[in-house]
Amino acid sequence: MKKILINLALFQVGWLVCVVGGNLYAIAFTLAALLVHNWLVLGSRAEWKLIASVVVVGCLWDMAMVKTGVISFPKAGLLGIPLWLICLWTLFATTFMHGLFWMHRYLWLAAVFAALLGPASYWLGSNLTDAQLAAPIMISLAIMGVGWALLFPFGIYFAGRLRS
Repeated sequence: MKKILINLALFQVGWLVCVVGGNLYAIAFTLAALLVHNWLVLGSRAEWKLIASVVVVGCLWDMAMVKTGVISFPKAGLLGIPLWLICLWTLFATTFMHGLFWMHRYLWLAAVFAALLGPASYWLGSNLTDAQLAAPIMISLAIMGVGWALLFPFGIYFAGRLRS
């Protein structure tokens, strides 16, 4: 239980640091959080493959949303998304084998949570950063919700397979 709480706390604090602090703070916090994760939380070395996969898929999803105009980041980097968002995906990926792992038994619930909380995170983030959701916002959030409802359960499913 201690590992789960550490994992969730690192992600929650990291979300705020990444979104409010910007690139430099996000990079510094993410590196520190990954060191703590490796030292206190990590279940197996194979987990790093899952983390890397989630980061790649998450960033590709965000880049697709940028390309289609669902969201924009005026100060984005070469990939079309800011570095702080890549850091945020990295921190989120660490929760798949720990804080959010319980969902691997309830993939339908993972899809529902993702459909609601994924877009909510983007909406809140867009109110705290220069990110902009396309109008009408409800359509942008609905598109995000569908994507999250499909992608997140797959990641949790693979976390379950990796652990067993």
